[in-house]
Amino acid sequence: MKRILVLILIFFMTQGAWAQVQFDVPLPKSLRTVNSKDNPDRKIKFQTGGNVGIQIGALMGLEIQPKIAIVPIEQLSIGLTATYIFRWNVPMKEVSNTFGLSPYVEGYFFKRQLVLHLEYEFVNFPVREYYNNIVVRKFRTSSHVLLVGGGYRRDLSDHSSISVIVLLPVYQFNPDGVRYYSAWYTPIVRVGYNYLF
Repeated sequence: MKRILVLILIFFMTQGAWAQVQFDVPLPKSLRTVNSKDNPDRKIKFQTGGNVGIQIGALMGLEIQPKIAIVPIEQLSIGLTATYIFRWNVPMKEVSNTFGLSPYVEGYFFKRQLVLHLEYEFVNFPVREYYNNIVVRKFRTSSHVLLVGGGYRRDLSDHSSISVIVLLPVYQFNPDGVRYYSAWYTPIVRVGYNYLF
């Protein structure tokens, strides 16, 4: 089941690039960009793609995030990502799966190359309680995390771009009172692909 979920997430992340490479079919007039001569009245663009993130440290992690967003102006993107994180706790030699949903806002500056990113992330993750190095209780809980960061963006074509951003957790709330767990121990580095239509 986990493999199927990961394959579905990868499919949604790469579908924009795959469609651009495989088919040389123009977009319908209603979906063309604002700068298109065929549809100058369209104000809002849409963006799809995804991110791949890593964590390095005592808690290693691989993060996959398909995303979709609206782009009301060229300097702003407002979107939603689904999150899957495969974690490896190095000291305890354990693996776990984390799931989440994240609304985000991105601003683009200096010819749209500088990215400022603000994200609220809701994640659900497993927790293990230990006594004398023996697991005495396992359960899943949730966490609310506010991530802030920035990075670099580069256009590949009129419709596609890649980005690299670094995020830091500035606030976290665990409703179950699990104080000893932090969703993010280190800065998160994400590499993303975006397709604008």
